Amino acid sequence: MSSYRYEIEASAGPARERVIDGSRLLVRVRLFDGPGVVDALTGERAGSEEVLCDLRPTEARELAFCLLSCAEHAERITEQADWWQPPR
Repeated sequence: MSSYRYEIEASAGPARERVIDGSRLLVRVRLFDGPGVVDALTGERAGSEEVLCDLRPTEARELAFCLLSCAEHAERITEQADWWQPPR
């Protein structure tokens, strides 16, 4: 099962992971629908529950690099296809 969320944010903490010599702060990734967002499939107000995921710093860094790579690829395809782009 999959669904869409239209906003994402990340923060250091509040979750921690216990390790042998203490604890380490985790990176919390939050996916959610912001106010006034309309679901593109139904046309109704988007109102899905938020999704939280706590990642180790190395996993969060890997995710960030993957997101950056995907964003650059999507922009490149959009430009090559001459699809609509919002003004910068």
